[in-house]
Amino acid sequence: MRLLVPCMQCFQELGRPTDEFSHVGFRDDGRYEIKCSLGHETATVLQQQKFEVLFDIGAHAILDGYYREAVSSFTSSLERFYEFALRVFLEQASKSEELFQNCWKKVANQSERQLGAFVFLWASNFGESPELLSNPQVSFRNEVIHKGKIPTSEEAVRYGNSVLGVLRPKMLALREQFAEEVSKVTFYHLRDCRSDSDNGKTVSTISISTIVSLTCGEISHHTMSLEEHLIRLSEWRKITGNS
Repeated sequence: MRLLVPCMQCFQELGRPTDEFSHVGFRDDGRYEIKCSLGHETATVLQQQKFEVLFDIGAHAILDGYYREAVSSFTSSLERFYEFALRVFLEQASKSEELFQNCWKKVANQSERQLGAFVFLWASNFGESPELLSNPQVSFRNEVIHKGKIPTSEEAVRYGNSVLGVLRPKMLALREQFAEEVSKVTFYHLRDCRSDSDNGKTVSTISISTIVSLTCGEISHHTMSLEEHLIRLSEWRKITGNS
């Protein structure tokens, strides 16, 4: 799975996009520095949050036949969504990013505590207990990640749809009720991807289409199954030669 990044300096100088793209691997920090054939050195920041990217990495892993990696990526996507939600809740309550960072340090390596924090903050903000993965789904996940189980394609897709069913409605509820805070947390991400060495360098942002999407406004997009998304991804890979 590669990200296609255009040269935005070429775009600015020509007034139109070119046919040249840099194929780069996904980075943890979401920042991509490229050099085009004209020698332009630019930096591009991916707008998508990590949970959005991780779910699509899982989808691509299924297309490539890496089903254990798909299950791991779907799991990480859900966990990073919990982190994102906690950021949003703390932003709404305190308007202090520093408070979140200080609290997160205490639970950063403890996924069960992160989940517990999410459950109670979700309940306090939405007045309901959040739906989580079922016990059989959790057992399947643990067998794959901790016990070396090699899942089938069907099992990986079924698990991915289960994660999608838990994550996506919460993401949409969060976006609707905490729109300002979601924008703020997204801004923090974009800000943190900038570098002190960016002076004089063209720095831009780029957005990609992911099945779990904070930015997409099309209702039909948010009802798409993982199987439907896999078909679209497969067609896109054929068109772009991307893998």
